[in-house]
Amino acid sequence: MSCAPEPVPDRVEEVAVEPENNDTQPVESPTQSQETNMTIRIIVGDKEFKADIEESETGKAFISKLPLTLNMSELNGNEKYSYGVSLPKADKYFASISAGDLMLYSGNCVVLFYGAAGGYNYTRIGKLKSTEGLASALGKGAVSVKFVL
Repeated sequence: MSCAPEPVPDRVEEVAVEPENNDTQPVESPTQSQETNMTIRIIVGDKEFKADIEESETGKAFISKLPLTLNMSELNGNEKYSYGVSLPKADKYFASISAGDLMLYSGNCVVLFYGAAGGYNYTRIGKLKSTEGLASALGKGAVSVKFVL
């Protein structure tokens, strides 16, 4: 908890500066452009992947927690997961999940899929733009994954 207050003021200052720079644009334009440009980097070892984050309450809450490093555990030979990141959830049933899907399970578990899956309720956080090299970067077993802007 002692680390949480430091990033919050920085983000507040950044947010306060952006509206001043966008005074000449209509109110809807900055919102639309911010939402459509919700791209983050996911770093695993020396590999970097880009992901588009959903334009949702969950996606925005996830971005507000960045930078974030998670020690992710292995499950089912197709996903890495980490409990302890609480986000707003809007679960729906996914019959099919693809490699590169970044999901929230049960409101407090971030899941990064590197293989196909399905048949569970999730809230989508985002999707990787490319999964080339993802499975090999994640490897077998636990791995440290960084999520950054």
